[in-house]
Amino acid sequence: MDRRHLEVFVAVALAGTFTRAAVDLHLVQSAVSATVAALESDLNERLFDRTTRRVRLTAAGHALLPKAMAILDAFRDARETVDAVGGGLSGTLRIGYMTNVTLFDVPRLLGRFHADHLGVTMHLAPAATGTAGLAEGLRAGDLDLAFLSAKPEDYPDLNVAMLASSPMGLVVPAGHPLADRTRMRLADTVSERFVDYRTGFGTRTLIDGEFRRRGLWRNIQIETSDVNDATALVRNGLGVGFLPRYSVEGDSGLHWIDIVDAALEAVVSVATYRGRKPSAAASRLAALAVVS
Repeated sequence: MDRRHLEVFVAVALAGTFTRAAVDLHLVQSAVSATVAALESDLNERLFDRTTRRVRLTAAGHALLPKAMAILDAFRDARETVDAVGGGLSGTLRIGYMTNVTLFDVPRLLGRFHADHLGVTMHLAPAATGTAGLAEGLRAGDLDLAFLSAKPEDYPDLNVAMLASSPMGLVVPAGHPLADRTRMRLADTVSERFVDYRTGFGTRTLIDGEFRRRGLWRNIQIETSDVNDATALVRNGLGVGFLPRYSVEGDSGLHWIDIVDAALEAVVSVATYRGRKPSAAASRLAALAVVS
């Protein structure tokens, strides 16, 4: 059993399939299967139950996974300790982020980090399932660090540092019957048809929670996963939406209404998983984000 055996084992365990693990590792699937088989032979235990679509950890596999991850973390720490002697960072940094969110300039931050740490390779993963998906990616070890829409109290198992925020209000298209209003209560919005982000996105979770807490229900007409799409859909009359102020400022086709009885705020934060020591590169990037 060597480090490569453990790397492949962990990749398969996290991916759930040999095919996806092979892609993640940049290997052919036969090589991944052969490596797992060699590890199982060495340990004299079956580590996965295999089906035609997925693989599942056996009891032995479940027992091995945290130990294998700890060993790989120790290898990484040893490498980073040596790199630190020479004053540099190296390795791969897997970063989750929200697309088209300009409240915090993530590309600018990554450019600054790259200029100072050329030895670090960054892989970016967009938030296909929103903040909830990014948080799960951190827990599963698929991501080292993520830029998401959450406050520290939203995810106690993550190290969350807020970077920027913007108030949220009800946004309606110009010419809408509510376009002469500047203030209203949350309960007064329930008769409208809404455009909103998909379930799991941070602001959707916030708004759903406010409605649920008050025993209110709303009609969500269209769901999207893109900030630009949300504003465009509202602008073109497909519904009203709870949107951050920064995303609609200066847009003559949209009208902002303040919700007076709810503290609604969109945030961008940087997060790592508390259950695993972040790499030196992840720690350095998170620290740079906070002071930017």
